Amino acid sequence: MLLALTFVLGTASVNDPLASCAWVRAENDGAGSGFVVDVQKRLLVTCRHVVADRKKVDVFLPWYRDGELVTDRREYLRNRPKLRESGLFVSGMVLKTSDEFDLALVELESLPKGAKAVVFSARVPQTGDWLRVIGHRIDIDTIWNTTVGPLRTSGKLSDGYFWRGKKLALGASALVAQFSTDEGDSGGPVFNARGEVVGMDCALRRACPLAAIVISASDIRTFLNAPPKQVRDAEPVVIAEALTRATVWIRPTATDVHMAGALIEKDLVLTCARGLTVMDRVGVALPLRDGDRWVSERGAYRDPLALHLRAAYRSGVVLARDATRDLALIRLDSGSDHMKPLSLAARVPKPGDALHAMSHPGGLEFAWVYANGSVRQRGRVTLDVGEKAPAVNVLVGQLPAQAGSPGGPLVNVRGELVGALASREGAQQVGYAATTDEIRAFLDVALRDRPARTLTGLLACIESIPAHQARLLARGFGLRAEHHRSAGRFAEAKRDCDHAVMLDASCVEARLCRARMFEPEAALAELDTAVEKGPFHRDVLVRRAVLAIGTKDFRKARGDLERVLDVYPADTDAREGLARAFLGLGDDTKAATAFSDSVRTDSGRIKSVAKLVANHADVLEQKFPNSPGTASEWLTKALNTIEKGARDLKTRRMIADLLKSATSAQNDRERLKLLRAGIAELEAIGGVEPIPK
Repeated sequence: MLLALTFVLGTASVNDPLASCAWVRAENDGAGSGFVVDVQKRLLVTCRHVVADRKKVDVFLPWYRDGELVTDRREYLRNRPKLRESGLFVSGMVLKTSDEFDLALVELESLPKGAKAVVFSARVPQTGDWLRVIGHRIDIDTIWNTTVGPLRTSGKLSDGYFWRGKKLALGASALVAQFSTDEGDSGGPVFNARGEVVGMDCALRRACPLAAIVISASDIRTFLNAPPKQVRDAEPVVIAEALTRATVWIRPTATDVHMAGALIEKDLVLTCARGLTVMDRVGVALPLRDGDRWVSERGAYRDPLALHLRAAYRSGVVLARDATRDLALIRLDSGSDHMKPLSLAARVPKPGDALHAMSHPGGLEFAWVYANGSVRQRGRVTLDVGEKAPAVNVLVGQLPAQAGSPGGPLVNVRGELVGALASREGAQQVGYAATTDEIRAFLDVALRDRPARTLTGLLACIESIPAHQARLLARGFGLRAEHHRSAGRFAEAKRDCDHAVMLDASCVEARLCRARMFEPEAALAELDTAVEKGPFHRDVLVRRAVLAIGTKDFRKARGDLERVLDVYPADTDAREGLARAFLGLGDDTKAATAFSDSVRTDSGRIKSVAKLVANHADVLEQKFPNSPGTASEWLTKALNTIEKGARDLKTRRMIADLLKSATSAQNDRERLKLLRAGIAELEAIGGVEPIPK
């Protein structure tokens, strides 16, 4: 009796968050955490995958012995009969589960005195806020373990996660926390600094280190039929906010690497050297703002054209690259008012100093992901590949691995830039970045349009003068050659082109002029040389694509045009050329999408698009003279897709009416006739009427 009394009195104290926590066990199926949401009704919430398909589960509640919390897992399992007598080991009936939220509601047979229900936060947590979770990792002998870490990002789970062949939490509202949680922690309550619950730990993205998935408090309340009443605090000026406003995504359409960059001036981006070439052009995505939140879901950044239409996409040219320091500098064509550059720190952080980073790590359906860490050490380290690569001054950081997302900013506690995350990463949370003195030395050489600050920068500027002068002179010859060609003076044009190429083999103006004078085969060879030797040039790629389409090399044309559109997504000529390439490859669906994107970019392009769509219908009619349905199916598919992309009411109404009338046709031939008549009207369309917002 005395022993039982000790157990009863040994429950959690009133102010202890453990008073709401539980250890949930579905024998032979799973185990995890849980928390009380209603004391009077004895209701507990945990993960759906913790209870599995069981109707009943066992639940342990915190046990205090002689005023001390018992944390040995084996003690609880050995003392089940005594704990049951004291009400600290109870059975629970699973009332309902949700695959949509990965949640389960359990009714307990009893609760001990002192048990408390959690308080859900009314405030939406901000990136960088410190959180803690209480759980029971199965690879640790103790239970009631507390894990702390910052909120890295938040948004909708577009991919969910698998459990026993099922997709759980697909589309759920989630937080991503920098927790080192694992199996056994699922179902654990996640608290903010006020001790309020902001979510429930449920999974982790193993491909992205320290990325624990937390089902949000708003979804838990929805599951409990208690509508969310969350509000967002006035946004504080915090480091995570400063990082978001200064971080960009370089080449967001790339699938092999998710490179980030740091804005150091309104139009200058500092990043790593990986995969970049001097004078190459790249597309750069800026963070989207949706009301009072930054958009972190990757899906919002997969369409460069949509980003361009929201003023969140830029073209940039690579000014300089230093493989030794793993640094590169990109100049954007224009800046953005909602972005704010980072200042370079005056001093190099010391071991133990705090670090904050942002990147777009792979294995996660979110971008602009925050990470927190510290300086392990600083010293001379090799960042470039190769046995003879020289060492440079480097910060060695304790940071979550960036999972294929180098180049992001690394800042100190004052929000000042102290490095750009290098491509090199180590195991066990080891990251590298060239120090600020290395960055300054790199910028002194890279920004040759500014006065040099060091002898190295001055020498680099002097050494670059001959090549710079040669490029300018070659460009002058190339421009004059094009003037001669336009006037029909082909001999003079050829002479100037030859002079230009002798001065600068990569002179685009001369190569283009030659290509315009040559027959298709020779012109293609000239443009191949221009692409190989010269920098990215839109006109070279588009012209080569047009010639490639003429020779039925549709794959080559597709590659060139997609490269142009990655940099200039609003290039309607490239869009329509890409549609022609897709038609040549037999991919009508992608061709229709390309035509639609052209109209989405510029409503006035409906005339040229309608003509190209009709031309392909002509080709199909000639190819299948006895099958008018083939041409009518193409026109129907193209018009349906174009209607979705059209951004003016007049065009949408015309297409909708046309498609509706075509459905009443008696046969394919009549349908084709109706569609052709409608296409002719689109070719003659006048002004546009914008769709009201």
